[in-house]
Amino acid sequence: MISVIIPCHNCESFINRCVDSVLNQTYQDVEIILVNNNSSDNSLALLNKYQSEFPDKIFVFEESKKGAPAARNHGLYKARGEWIQFLDADDELSPDKLQGQLNIALATGADVVAGACLLLYKKENRIVQIIRRADKDIWKGLITSNLGITSSNLWRKQAFFDVNGWDETLSSSQEYDVLFRLLKNNAKVAVDNSVKTTVHFSNNSVSKSRNKKKVKQILDNRINLRLKIKDELQSSKRLTPKLAQAIDTYIYTELMDNYLVIPEYVNELMNRYHLDVKYSKIVKLNVKVFLKRLYVLLVIT
Repeated sequence: MISVIIPCHNCESFINRCVDSVLNQTYQDVEIILVNNNSSDNSLALLNKYQSEFPDKIFVFEESKKGAPAARNHGLYKARGEWIQFLDADDELSPDKLQGQLNIALATGADVVAGACLLLYKKENRIVQIIRRADKDIWKGLITSNLGITSSNLWRKQAFFDVNGWDETLSSSQEYDVLFRLLKNNAKVAVDNSVKTTVHFSNNSVSKSRNKKKVKQILDNRINLRLKIKDELQSSKRLTPKLAQAIDTYIYTELMDNYLVIPEYVNELMNRYHLDVKYSKIVKLNVKVFLKRLYVLLVIT
């Protein structure tokens, strides 16, 4: 069985799309666990309606602790399946997603199947589409955030229990924290680069916030995780020059991407870390920041 765990917070306008994409899977040995997480709209009524229509397949629970990690952990401990599909309430799966990744997991003995996904960003009156693929170099994919995302991956439940589930104290980078702990615990990761998950983003994404405190917190989470990865690779004698530079380049890129929002903090971190980054990459990122700053000035004037 595959247990599909869906945290639900104020999702009445799109939960149908998500749940229906699971009900329409070609693989039918599935249970759907809907975890209401402090919704203030009509979400809970819709979840209960689904449960009444599919009483043997859909189960509704409530988690009062705020945040998707807490809701996912709640669902994880209720799950009966050997495999877990985590799914955000505004995402959807292609009909053959579960069957295809289960086949890969069984054929390779993997604990995680890292999948590609289609990202849809709503920007004003248009939709921007980006395909995000997983890196077959597993540690490099972990470093660069190219090892799938929460809803594009298939997870073995026991592997999750072995690393104590989701870290509910983290405000971001939760799936890469889990992947890091799984790899430290010698979990096996297989890659599936067929695009079977669609992720919908709106303009109010926390990761794109201009709130300086939130931006600092997200930046710190991302950098601290890479430093932990670097320490792990060093201690296990697996830190190659290529991986070391990938870590430094990732950190430098994150710093420059946030320069316009928190310039003083970025300068502080630049002075703290001695990053080995190719000159061509430095020039490219600095030009990008310059053009962004120029755009802002032109809009203001």
